[in-house]
Amino acid sequence: MVEATRVMEILQAMIRIDSETNTSKERKMEQFLQQFFQKTKGVTSGLIHVPDDPCRRSVVYGLLRGETGHTVIFMNHHDVVDTESYGKLRDLAFAPQELQQVLAGEKMRDDVRQDLESGEWLFGRGSCDMKGGAAAQLAVFEDYAEKVGKASLLYLSLPDEETYSAGMRAAIGLLDELRTSYDLTYDVLIDSEPNHKEKGQLVAYTGSVGKIQPVVLVQGKPVHIGHYTQGLNPVGVLARLVAATEGKQEFTDSCGTEVTPPPAWVYLRDRKERYDVTLPQRAAAALNLLTYDKTPDDVMYFLLEETRCAVSDMLQTMQSGLDVPVLSAAELLQQASSYEGFDVFYEAAKQASFVALQDGRSTYAEETLSLIEKTLDFMDLKQPLAVVAFAPPYYPAADSLSFPTPAFQGLLQHIQTLTDVRFERYFNGVSDCSYCCVDPAFDDKMVEKNLLLWGKAYPFDLENLKKLQIPFLLLGPWGKDLHEGTERVNIASVSRDLPRILEAVLAYVGRENFEKVQ
Repeated sequence: MVEATRVMEILQAMIRIDSETNTSKERKMEQFLQQFFQKTKGVTSGLIHVPDDPCRRSVVYGLLRGETGHTVIFMNHHDVVDTESYGKLRDLAFAPQELQQVLAGEKMRDDVRQDLESGEWLFGRGSCDMKGGAAAQLAVFEDYAEKVGKASLLYLSLPDEETYSAGMRAAIGLLDELRTSYDLTYDVLIDSEPNHKEKGQLVAYTGSVGKIQPVVLVQGKPVHIGHYTQGLNPVGVLARLVAATEGKQEFTDSCGTEVTPPPAWVYLRDRKERYDVTLPQRAAAALNLLTYDKTPDDVMYFLLEETRCAVSDMLQTMQSGLDVPVLSAAELLQQASSYEGFDVFYEAAKQASFVALQDGRSTYAEETLSLIEKTLDFMDLKQPLAVVAFAPPYYPAADSLSFPTPAFQGLLQHIQTLTDVRFERYFNGVSDCSYCCVDPAFDDKMVEKNLLLWGKAYPFDLENLKKLQIPFLLLGPWGKDLHEGTERVNIASVSRDLPRILEAVLAYVGRENFEKVQ
């Protein structure tokens, strides 16, 4: 049985390590975990470097091989978001005791004040998201190492969850390799991200929402604004596209009573480098779209149709007879492939994008748009047109109940006898669990052909992912205000309740009659 004081000791130590996401500071947590495993008996541990990572980050794992290969995976991420939301207190964000003392004299919401004065909550960056869950997992791992039972236990800690999930994408191959090398069966993965409560009941999840980021580049017809009707303003086309789709509930995805957040355009600008009185030649936009059942094919069809409608509306308003084709990125590249020398040119362009991303000079969306523009320039295409492509990151929707087993369903029922928890189908916040399972019949051609940075700049081992099929739970401590300056975790939940559930999961998976309920 894990002592609550031990969980809090580990958690305090982890919070004090600044591991801001997408920086080399994440490696401080990797060193902490390495040292932890070195002091724990019977552990097989190691580091898997994230390929081509400019921050030189790694996935850290520790394995306790039980009497059987039936395996529980404790998964977490060791990066945290930045501390800007703390304002003048940002220097105390990683010092929870000192932070709480200073917070006592600050203005805050009544509910935050109540939690602070209750003494039942721990404040600080990462306390909730997600070093709280990671510390509880680590304490249970340490205790289990003292007397390993029937179940095997794999602890997996990932970098970069808060940005592009480079850690989890790198871990796909590791999970496949460990399963083969140690004859493991991955029965359940517990990702102890923080949960919230509704009417006093904890809400956990058996699935994780998908995310795809389409980008649309519109090439207009630049003319002097005095001759407006002879040209085509690409900003006008995109304005209509955004207005027709932004926040619209009809473009959400649903599963029973659960609904994804609506589409949100997160980037919209012309491509001019300086001001003049000429209509922009090009403008571009990027869309954040979350999915349950919708496939990349569905998303591409939707964006192509909406873009055609926006173009048609703009031309009708102008009473223009211009012809403005709307293409997918795959269709554009197919046309470009007939041009002599394009293959060599395009590989060089992709390498330049890779270097720009490595140097931190650009973003995935910017480099995707750059590749489209370079292709249009190579083809010397000056006519008005629109191109729809995909930019990283890409998260498949993952649903453990899409391949239900009696053992997994029995585990859900068992957990509900231990704590007041409700399991919903999808977590809408996006998580690394998207890379735990995907339909083996999933056709990746639409993504591969239209996500222009697929490959070296954005590696994704989809074939190994299709083989994994790991049922998972997003089940962690009760937390509040993640990513805010008042981020906090409930002490009893993280130090007592969660460890008890994690221990029960290990016992359930390791019990002698487990194979009978498969």
